[in-house]
Amino acid sequence: MSVRDTMITTLLRAVGAYSGRRSPSARQALGRTLGHVMMRINARRRDITTTNVSRAFPEMEPADVTSIVRGSYENLGITLAELLAVPSMSADGVASSVDFPGLDVIADRIARRQPTVLVSGHYGNWELLAMAAGIKLGHPLNVVVHPQKNASADVILNGYRSRYGNKLVPMREAARTLIRTLQDGGLVALLADQHANAEKDAWVEFFGRPTPTYEAPAALALRFGAPIVVAFAERQPDGRYVAPIELIPSDDLSATPDGVLELTKRHVQALERAIRRNPSMWSWQHRRWRQDRP
Repeated sequence: MSVRDTMITTLLRAVGAYSGRRSPSARQALGRTLGHVMMRINARRRDITTTNVSRAFPEMEPADVTSIVRGSYENLGITLAELLAVPSMSADGVASSVDFPGLDVIADRIARRQPTVLVSGHYGNWELLAMAAGIKLGHPLNVVVHPQKNASADVILNGYRSRYGNKLVPMREAARTLIRTLQDGGLVALLADQHANAEKDAWVEFFGRPTPTYEAPAALALRFGAPIVVAFAERQPDGRYVAPIELIPSDDLSATPDGVLELTKRHVQALERAIRRNPSMWSWQHRRWRQDRP
């Protein structure tokens, strides 16, 4: 492990130990500070964030763009501070941090051993979203994850993510596990809001711009007769989260390329609606729009 990776891992452990001893409100204050630090230390990433927001909302004044950028970084910091504090939290504490209006839709499918595809994005606290859902449902989610470049940090963070029973599926090894899970009537969960393969995946309009988007959620849902259910954990003034369960209509679609494309469009539209309600809750830092459609 490189010196840099060692330093980052040590810092994560230290921040986690400190965050775990704080009250929920103090933990979020810590997170906002972490967000400001992240915003200042990486100018290139900050420029990407600002450009993304400006292009998504061309009608906005510069001051409003700056406010969203700052809020987005604060959200990242809060998400990190809360994730790193997980070892100090009980299962009940994690579960009570997120309210899921409409969760019975998924619970009923579990009882009938019917498969479900859960889709979310890097919005609000997506980490607590997955953990709280698994706890409240009493059933593990098979969550697709992108391995971190820092292998040691990856082990630490994944240990927190799987602490309450969820099963993590590395992106490169996901296909077989997800297929088997859906065949057995289980739950699979994916974050589908990052840049996909421009040559293999669907190009779907997102904030008015064609964008390569993962087809896997829609393809799996239609192949196995599983609905796509979306939820986005939006932070409330009291620091808790609300993540309404939304069923994406698909009864009129078949497991064809056209059907997959249309269902992908529908769940991307649900994400965009959530972001437009509260733009600061989404992580604008990644390069979602890397190229124009060829």
